[in-house]
Amino acid sequence: MTQSISSKISAVISVRGFPRAVTGILLAVAALLPVPAACAPFSFYTLPNSFVDDQARAVHLSEWHGKPLILTMEYSSCRFMCTTTFSKLKAVQAAADEKKIPIDFMIVSLDPKNDTPEAWKQYRISREVERSNWHMLTGTEATTKEFASLIGIKYWSMDEHIFHDFKIVRLNAQGEIEKEITDYSDDPDSLLQ
Repeated sequence: MTQSISSKISAVISVRGFPRAVTGILLAVAALLPVPAACAPFSFYTLPNSFVDDQARAVHLSEWHGKPLILTMEYSSCRFMCTTTFSKLKAVQAAADEKKIPIDFMIVSLDPKNDTPEAWKQYRISREVERSNWHMLTGTEATTKEFASLIGIKYWSMDEHIFHDFKIVRLNAQGEIEKEITDYSDDPDSLLQ
């Protein structure tokens, strides 16, 4: 692999007309770079961060170790993106019920300042999701940023709104991302296959 990197660098450098001394130095540096090892999959169930759920309990994701989980991020007062996301989540729940697949659903807040246990309780009522396999969690600002980065959801605030990516993932029993949907047209049933 190092030889391949060196060849590519050499080709680019010679095309651009760098002096031979610079080419030699860059090739020597490339040869010293470590070859990347295969990365072990990341498990969300190993995160040390604690969250508060909609029952005002402190929870850790490790509590779901050994279980598959459908996971996304949104916030309780969202009226646009989160509505679409929630519709997809309900479609996944319906498909899981039809196939008799037991699976938990988790929504992690993008708005830790406002997503209190009481706000999540109202969210449950308004979205008609009283089942015990649904979990709404809120972390700190720092935890929210870290979690969004790990799951791959970008978000930003504008006035009182939070804009964010559409993404729903399925974690396997070890807490690793196994499948995801990132487009409104993606089949929600694909998260169960």
